[in-house]
Amino acid sequence: MDDARHALARDALQQGRLAETEELYAAIVDDNPDDTEALYIVAAMQLHRGEVAGAHTSIERAIDKNPNKASYRVAMGQILARQKYYDAAETAFEAALLIEPGNGDAYTNLGAMQFDLRRYEEAEFTLRKALIYHPNHCRAAIQLGRALLRLYKVEEAVSLFHAVLQVSPNDANAQINIGVGYTLLGDLESAREAFEAALVNDPDNVDAHVNYAHLLFLEGDYEHGYAEHEWRLKKIDYRDLSAFQSPLWSGEELAGKSVLLWGEQGLGDTLQFVRYAPHVAQSAQRVIVECNPILHQLIADMPGVDEVVDLYDGRDYDFHLPLMSLPLRHGVSDIPDKMPYLSAPEPADLGPREGLRVGLIWAGNPHHSRDRDRSRLLSEFAPLTARADVTFYALQKGVAAKQSPPDGMRIIDLGSGFADMADTAAAMRSLDLVISIDSAPAHLAGALGIPVWILLTRMPDWRWGLGRDDTPWYPSMRLFRDENGWEDLFERAAAALANFQPIRPTNT
Repeated sequence: MDDARHALARDALQQGRLAETEELYAAIVDDNPDDTEALYIVAAMQLHRGEVAGAHTSIERAIDKNPNKASYRVAMGQILARQKYYDAAETAFEAALLIEPGNGDAYTNLGAMQFDLRRYEEAEFTLRKALIYHPNHCRAAIQLGRALLRLYKVEEAVSLFHAVLQVSPNDANAQINIGVGYTLLGDLESAREAFEAALVNDPDNVDAHVNYAHLLFLEGDYEHGYAEHEWRLKKIDYRDLSAFQSPLWSGEELAGKSVLLWGEQGLGDTLQFVRYAPHVAQSAQRVIVECNPILHQLIADMPGVDEVVDLYDGRDYDFHLPLMSLPLRHGVSDIPDKMPYLSAPEPADLGPREGLRVGLIWAGNPHHSRDRDRSRLLSEFAPLTARADVTFYALQKGVAAKQSPPDGMRIIDLGSGFADMADTAAAMRSLDLVISIDSAPAHLAGALGIPVWILLTRMPDWRWGLGRDDTPWYPSMRLFRDENGWEDLFERAAAALANFQPIRPTNT
């Protein structure tokens, strides 16, 4: 009898009838609580639909009945990782490998978790072991390739993704990552082909659409880029749109209505796109902005912004919209050009002026996916000291602020005293120039209309485009691109600094 019921359940699973699969296996467990294979499948079904606690209970029962089954330990590791019990998850994967040293699934899931925890070197080692035992394991190969991309072993990663396509020709995930790799290598034509192939094979793949959007932005195609970029809202780990009390604004008449504009992704994105808020205010009765608290004071003083609240704290609004969707409502080619659009506080008192004042930011958020590519060491700024009349001011926050300056650099720490971005803005208003890697403070300087030089990696973030040394986003910004290595970039910046002539407001 149980064999027949198992056969029916397996048939439902093979045909993708997941609700029926879970129901059939749950019935088997009800009649035979010692059926560990049924418990294992039930746990998998529960995890798939997000009932993590139930999945944990089911797999725990299976392990209690059969502690020497490696696949059950792997499942426990997956469930614990989903619950963010990472140490316990690692123990579960290691337990599976003690039972079955060549278990590729254990290595693959452990490596995937290490990747998610940004332990990329460990992930590379673990996933290579997975492929030793299972050379054609596509998921392990894709995970390894993703780790290699983060470790800037881009050519090897692209080759690995192509190898996956030899086994699974229509694997959209491999094609997406090929596109990412070719983008990093600067081969945008091949990147486009890869993303478009992924979309043919999996038209609803969110990552394919979002990465394709970034490519279109990079090439300057904002019209199609913004349309593709809306797919980001469908990401599993993105903000749940169903949790909002009112509908997404889709262009409805706003007279007499209130609109909640909410920040997303990084601080720089909020600073860049909040420029559209005054234009919404021209039609809406009330505009509320949800954002990180360190931006509150700056945004609260913007014309047309009636209220600023913390993320997830917005109340009493008729429509909502993420800030990065505003260009689709305003016009993708019509970037608001009113500068500055942030109302900065009074300039900070930096004491008596002695020559040129230059602010420096050399490192960004270490958790950013491409931080290794964009952040620099303070010592690399040494060529800038060639101009003798410069006093440098460190606007840097975080661990990187503790780096020692190069010999001959006269630098004053300001960043350690900043409580929020308003403090950063006040300091910037007393400077002649800000020089920064791609960071939120660089956006802030641009939004304030302060001269700012941004130092960009060879293949930069999508918003900076390609080839040009200026940007329509910030008229006061100059772009320095890595064309022949960072050493050459700093030498070019130093040559520009030697000839820089500030325009100083009378109150600084």
